[in-house]
Amino acid sequence: MDGLIGRMREDIEEGVASTPGQVEFLQGVVTVFEGAKAYAMHLAAAAGQAGNRELAAICRKVPAGPAETLHEALASIWICYHLLLQENTNFGLSIGRLDQLLNPYYLEDWEKLADAQAKAAYTRRAVELVCHFFLRCSDHVPLSTEGSETLFAGSGSNQALTVGGTRHENGQVVDAVNDMTYIILKATELLGIRDPNVHARYHKEVHHRDAAGNPLPPGTYDPYLKRISQVNILTRATPAIHGDAPVAHAMANYYAAHSGVDKEEALADAFDYASIGCIEQNSPGKHYGNSGSTLFVLPAVLELALYGGKHRSDGVGKDDPSLFYQQKAYTTPPLTQMKSMSEFIAAFRFQLDEMARHAVQCNNYLGRFTEKLRPSPLLSGLFTGPTNTPESDRATFRDVAAGGAKYNSAGIAIIGLADVIDSFCVIDALVFGGKVAAEELLAALEADFDKDRLSSQAQGGFLQSLIQPAQDFLSGGNNPARLPALGADRLKAIAGAIRLSPKYGAGVDQTPGGTYDNSLAVRYTHLLTGMIQEVFYKYRTHRGGRYLAGYWSMTNHAGFGMLTKATPNGRRGGKPFASGITPCPGIVKRNGDPVMILDHILSVAEVDGDTVQNGYTYNLSLTTRDQSHFTEDTELFSRYMKTFLDHDGVLVQLCVSSIKDLVAAHRAATAAGRPGAAEAEAAALEPYKDLMIRVAGYSAYYVTLSPQMRQEIIDRANFALDNGVEQHALVSL
Repeated sequence: MDGLIGRMREDIEEGVASTPGQVEFLQGVVTVFEGAKAYAMHLAAAAGQAGNRELAAICRKVPAGPAETLHEALASIWICYHLLLQENTNFGLSIGRLDQLLNPYYLEDWEKLADAQAKAAYTRRAVELVCHFFLRCSDHVPLSTEGSETLFAGSGSNQALTVGGTRHENGQVVDAVNDMTYIILKATELLGIRDPNVHARYHKEVHHRDAAGNPLPPGTYDPYLKRISQVNILTRATPAIHGDAPVAHAMANYYAAHSGVDKEEALADAFDYASIGCIEQNSPGKHYGNSGSTLFVLPAVLELALYGGKHRSDGVGKDDPSLFYQQKAYTTPPLTQMKSMSEFIAAFRFQLDEMARHAVQCNNYLGRFTEKLRPSPLLSGLFTGPTNTPESDRATFRDVAAGGAKYNSAGIAIIGLADVIDSFCVIDALVFGGKVAAEELLAALEADFDKDRLSSQAQGGFLQSLIQPAQDFLSGGNNPARLPALGADRLKAIAGAIRLSPKYGAGVDQTPGGTYDNSLAVRYTHLLTGMIQEVFYKYRTHRGGRYLAGYWSMTNHAGFGMLTKATPNGRRGGKPFASGITPCPGIVKRNGDPVMILDHILSVAEVDGDTVQNGYTYNLSLTTRDQSHFTEDTELFSRYMKTFLDHDGVLVQLCVSSIKDLVAAHRAATAAGRPGAAEAEAAALEPYKDLMIRVAGYSAYYVTLSPQMRQEIIDRANFALDNGVEQHALVSL
């Protein structure tokens, strides 16, 4: 910090910062840097009082001066990171590529040692230091309101930490896995705690090689991938795995579109990406992504396309107002007036444009407010772009909140993609395929696919047919346009046809007329993700960057699902949407056969990485066998991960628990949470208190989740590792 402070004062004195605003900005950064140094002195005093002379000496040295040892580097990172949490938010702030930052210090310390015994002891000490760092990360939890806990159930501070991957040097992609990569993975395995949120990067070509650099034969897996697999099996939830090839390609395209950035510079920055927020990929210290700027509920757009710009929460009758214009006229034709799927696609695109425009406008208003009243001088001083360093002189002298970073963007988190893809398939195959009338589908939605909620008129009640017009009048016209009276048998037939319609997640077979032909789902996977990317990318943030689409939902898919009525894919009202980019639970193939693990994996990998520049979460639940099969399960785990990555999958995160274990833990937690629960219930819960699972972008202790979220995780597709079979078809609940 002393070196950075010196350069900022020099820029002020020499007039490089040429306007009053630029000078004021630099003075603000200098002030908070001086505050950080003072804080470190207080830490040094406290360490001295506790008798820890080593730590006291380190805190007197860093972060004011440069670190020279591994311990000093970790202490410097922690002090700065802790202060960044105070300035910004104690949620979703990234630690970055910790192994790349620490490895030079570790090697320098290690190489000074004289013998193998001392070096082995130092490696153990390095693991211990990283474990201490992890525990510091896990000892603070953000305070959440009750409403926030519904949407973000079980989340800690959610600090993303990235290891492994590759670098781009001298025109080549090179392996970046190092000693600290394995040390950090060992700490992850030993502690098995939810924070930090560990991510491992893997390149399908660079890492699939032997020690001499030769490609490994099919069916053989490199030690790095196997180690990632082992840690996932042992911790049950971490690390998540990123595919370097598609991620770096997508980010390099975005960076190269910036003025003054050439292709090589864009590639170098892209291959330096780290997971930020939950899972989003940005170049750390260079790309200010604001990746969680907007939560966008895609089924709400589907609703508007179905009902001509009107929403069931406000009424969809002919005299009810449209959502955005509060006028009676439809903004697009409702489904009942359409003649073809192309009309529905056009209506969806129009409604998506409308909702996107409003979302972007609101976010930009908030951004301009933040720029003026909530700057981040400490973060800005540690970023590339806002200030000069002793080695660079292209500073903007602007806060990151005002667009001072090298790269800028805003992230859109799309919620409910799988539900919308499947709904498109149903509308195409059944409504415009002539098997179900549009009015019948809407009537099934109105009944929530429940025969007990069919109107008495549908059951043949003459009296109801007489009083229905009066009920419509008294309700203010909030009933939908008159729908046909469905009988229980017809409702059952419609639900059965929906179940056997093409579905995202049921594979990528596109053989015309084939038993497992899922070409319709593949088509709408590409169409929708491409459309969403195009719609948002055309907008600029108040900081100058673009809006980038991604598919991650934390637990919002459950919270927003609670507020949403039935959807055409068969999802009932109030039920969760599918999480992230994960396929919907409970789907089957077109002939009713269960979905297999490769169907699931390849369906997700089909998504074009260039359309998800804000990342995605694919939640894959697996059931392993007992410890005696650990070696075989590691090989199988590696095989499935390699398949996903070979097909350019962007991110997969694992929940390695059987349905039976989850159900038992859920029952114990429910019993222990009831009023009047006694010692017996508490004792029954004890074996499950440390059961860690991957939720949706972060790990959590399963029993701390809300009952609704626990059930949602139970309901997710869960595949047996030994044979790839989806377990719900085999497990009696």
